[in-house]
Amino acid sequence: MTFETFIPARSKTVLELIGDAPADFETTEKNFLEVQPDCNYTVAKSLTDVKGLFDAILVQSPLIGRLDNEKLVLLIKKIAIRLKLGGTLIFTLDNIGHADNITAILEDKPLKFKVTLNHEELSDAIEEAGLSILRSLNAGRPTSVKRKIAEVSNTELSVFTYIFTAYKSTPPKKTMVQTLIGESTVCAPARVHMPNAFFMAEPNVFIVSSPVGKKYKIFEREQFEDRIFINQRMCFPSFAVGLDFFRMLRRKGILFISEMDDHPVLWEDDYKKTAWINFRAVHAIQTSTPYLADYLSQYNPHVTVFANQLRRLPPPRDFDDEFKQKKPVTIFFGALNRDGDFIELLPILNRFANQYGDKIAFKILARKNLFDALEAENKTFIGDMKKYEGQFVPYDVYEAAIRSSDIAILPLRDNEFNRSKSDLKFIECAGSGCVVLASPVVYSKTIEEGRTGFIYRDDREFVTKLNLLVKNKNLRRMVADNAYAYVKRERLMSQHYMERLEWYRELLLRLPELTAEAAKRIEKFIPMFKKEIEEFRKRFAQNREQLPYNSESDSNGGAEIIIPN
Repeated sequence: MTFETFIPARSKTVLELIGDAPADFETTEKNFLEVQPDCNYTVAKSLTDVKGLFDAILVQSPLIGRLDNEKLVLLIKKIAIRLKLGGTLIFTLDNIGHADNITAILEDKPLKFKVTLNHEELSDAIEEAGLSILRSLNAGRPTSVKRKIAEVSNTELSVFTYIFTAYKSTPPKKTMVQTLIGESTVCAPARVHMPNAFFMAEPNVFIVSSPVGKKYKIFEREQFEDRIFINQRMCFPSFAVGLDFFRMLRRKGILFISEMDDHPVLWEDDYKKTAWINFRAVHAIQTSTPYLADYLSQYNPHVTVFANQLRRLPPPRDFDDEFKQKKPVTIFFGALNRDGDFIELLPILNRFANQYGDKIAFKILARKNLFDALEAENKTFIGDMKKYEGQFVPYDVYEAAIRSSDIAILPLRDNEFNRSKSDLKFIECAGSGCVVLASPVVYSKTIEEGRTGFIYRDDREFVTKLNLLVKNKNLRRMVADNAYAYVKRERLMSQHYMERLEWYRELLLRLPELTAEAAKRIEKFIPMFKKEIEEFRKRFAQNREQLPYNSESDSNGGAEIIIPN
């Protein structure tokens, strides 16, 4: 098990202290460098082996697991001296009652985790050393325990490692970032879960996210000093609901953000019937492209663009080894709701399949009817037909399909909806060493023609450039390397997530002003929905259980809400 998710991804200098770890001990270095390639990461047995100060220090269990309190406190103080101001300390502590240890005892073998320290003692020592504990949690470590041994032990097997994160100086404000997820399958991973994962490693930042239809607790000031509520792609069922929800957040002093990364034109009727309150009533909007920002600014002037990024940089491909295998040149297509864009290219691709025969292969992640219409013998369908006709697959399956392909085609017809799309598919391909042949819609703003990818503007260009890429492996390698370098240099989440967090903090400083602006934006629409608002208030007075959410405080000091599907 590695611990890269606990290290702030902005860290450019990291020290991992492993003590007398066993030979098969897995350090966190490789995985963290995929998240932050610019980091100077040092692995050492003890402090005496290193010099300098660090943004983050990861102290592993083998170094501290058998120390008594006096030695432990002294060591922690020495380690803290090597931490930069505002740096983070992460401690891991293996559990002596781990299932692997119980298995070893019952099999008369040496213990795998040789620790005498428990988590309460470590917690006390961290505080005694003058540090502030920000988080204390358990992280699971995979294990395999024979059923027979588990029964004989008559013990509740535990398979976790204790983790503490600590701060050297006065911690920043305790902040809650809470997200209501309206679209969980396609957009949430890149727009919600990825930035959230990076936020969670930051000092005193806490995350909650749930899909529509689930119960929410709106936290109070006593629990978190700064509170941010993000509505991701959920359209309020009525103007009255949106108005009441805005007023509830306003009373509690919560920053209200709308997250939208697709053009609203597909849901225009739903937004119109609520006077676009989703965007008017929030303090600000975050989106994925300048095109969308321009459109959304008609409803709210406070719009900021956060482009899509990669969570991690995959290892570079070994093209020399791939070329030696002399495999067919593989062409990949995989996208959601781009059937029409792909169909336009089918006649050309079918001619290519006939022309090149077994010299090319296709990997298609799309609807089955598109796959069947591709007249190629050497083709592979990627996907599960039970999930939207095969278009939804786990991300690692999607990434593996791209990484094992040579060329990716990215068609987008020129229309209002497509012009608002992001360039995410290009950077996914670039990170996996797959050269793209893309439409000018969206992609011409990012791709350097002939250097990081290729743009086609008509069928003739598509044919010419696809032929060129199929025939010229050295050109493919050069372009793939350039695109990979671009992603490494500019398009990783570790390079950008703090911009988002800092933007939230700037907005919080202007909260009274922004709240007044939002109230003014929506007040002129209130007379239009007077009857709807009155009916909503009647239902509220007569039967609280029928409300889409409960805006009253509960016994724990928070409000529980449910936004319906």
